Amino acid sequence: MKKHNIIVISFSIILTLASFIYGYRTMKNRDQMGSKDIPIAEEEKDSSGLEILKEDIRITPNTFIEKSIFYGDCNHNITQLNNVDDTIINMNESEYKKHMKENYPNIKVIDFSAERIILHEQRNHMCPNHYIIGESDGKIAIYRIDENGERYLDKVFDDYPISLLKKIDQEKLMEGIVVDSEEELSNVLENFIS
Repeated sequence: MKKHNIIVISFSIILTLASFIYGYRTMKNRDQMGSKDIPIAEEEKDSSGLEILKEDIRITPNTFIEKSIFYGDCNHNITQLNNVDDTIINMNESEYKKHMKENYPNIKVIDFSAERIILHEQRNHMCPNHYIIGESDGKIAIYRIDENGERYLDKVFDDYPISLLKKIDQEKLMEGIVVDSEEELSNVLENFIS
């Protein structure tokens, strides 16, 4: 039985080696013959005359718009994700760029694909994530910033007139104290109200 196993194993090894050597030589000969049969210059001549057609990438209802807005006054960058508007569905890249140039000349198209469109806009005011502590009708007030960079009154503290504060604090409130978060807003208000 052991002698039979040794013969089978030896035969398998010899067969495997013979197959490997035969395959190696066949592939080597094919590579050498193949490179002589196809002249490279002819292949380039034939392919240069062909026109490759490419299908336009179009906006679909599943495309989303990623808009990055840089606010110059505070150096913040806010990214918004939006679904596409029905008016731009089925536009290709050149049609969409033309649409943007006509309707939104300050917004640049950075990337265009069927899955997403990346836009970039630069604005020269503060972003809407800021609060401004100031005064309204002689009272301490909180202002917010809208999308156009304009201040709007958010809240007035009627029980806290600025006339009770030190002159330097009154001047700061008249100019407006800009804060970046609700936590910072609470800390600054605590100094004036307590």
